Amino acid sequence: MKQNLILIGFMGSGKSTVGRELAKVLEMNFVDTDHYIENKEKMNIKEIFSLKGEEYFREIEAKYVKEISKMNNTVISTGGGVVAFDANIRLLKESGFVIYLDCTIDCIYNRVSRRNTRPLLNDVEDLYSRIVELLNERLDNYKKYMDNKVYIDSNTNIWDTVDKIKKLYIKFD
Repeated sequence: MKQNLILIGFMGSGKSTVGRELAKVLEMNFVDTDHYIENKEKMNIKEIFSLKGEEYFREIEAKYVKEISKMNNTVISTGGGVVAFDANIRLLKESGFVIYLDCTIDCIYNRVSRRNTRPLLNDVEDLYSRIVELLNERLDNYKKYMDNKVYIDSNTNIWDTVDKIKKLYIKFD
């Protein structure tokens, strides 16, 4: 049985978009951890943060990561902060091949500044500095748990990214 393919990276790096296309190309299932949580909790991530707080979100994220890590033959697009807790990313890593979407800060900034659906980036004085701060907090774990990485910037073509990851995954599998 094929192992899972797990996409990690900062919010806005393209994990969900790339993951959906990868799943089609590789004929695998697709799960976005944030959408999975939203479906289970019957509210969106922004509402969960607003009504119940980040601590509650991280607790349920860990609970649902356990469920998701038991899936097989699945492309898993993780929330940007899933690596903030070693237990989460360790479970996912045990279930498959981890690709880090290494996206430039400028690209992340341009993507996330268009919408206010990112609770950890809302209501901040300096969005760019907040992105840098969060990315620096998570960077060691992205690097620690990745099996490989793909570089992303504002000129990156989704199909090139999908093709690169597909080749890395096939070599791994």
